Amino acid sequence: MTSRIPTSTSVTESAVINAPLSSVWHLIKLQDFHKFWTKLSASHHEKGTSPETDVVKWTFKDGTVLDVKQEEHSTIDHYITYRQGCHAQIASCC
Repeated sequence: MTSRIPTSTSVTESAVINAPLSSVWHLIKLQDFHKFWTKLSASHHEKGTSPETDVVKWTFKDGTVLDVKQEEHSTIDHYITYRQGCHAQIASCC
C-alpha cells in the first residue's frame, strides 16, 4: 500500500554559531557535540566499528540514542556532514 503523504529520505539542515570561527571550530566534532548542544547528555565513539568508519553514539536528555556516522569534515571549507541512524535499542525512532 503506497502512502499519499510526501516523504523524504534526506534532510539538510544548517546552523550559524554566533562566535568567532577560531573559538568554536575545534568543538565541531561529532564526539564533542555534547559540550555545546544542550539537548545531548553524552556523545562518544562507538566501539567495534571499522577503523575507516567514524561512528559516534549521541545520547539525548530525553533518552533517545542515535548512531551518527561522519561523512565529511573539512577543515579547509569549515563544514561537517553526517548521517544519523537509529541505535539498535530504539525501536520507535525513524
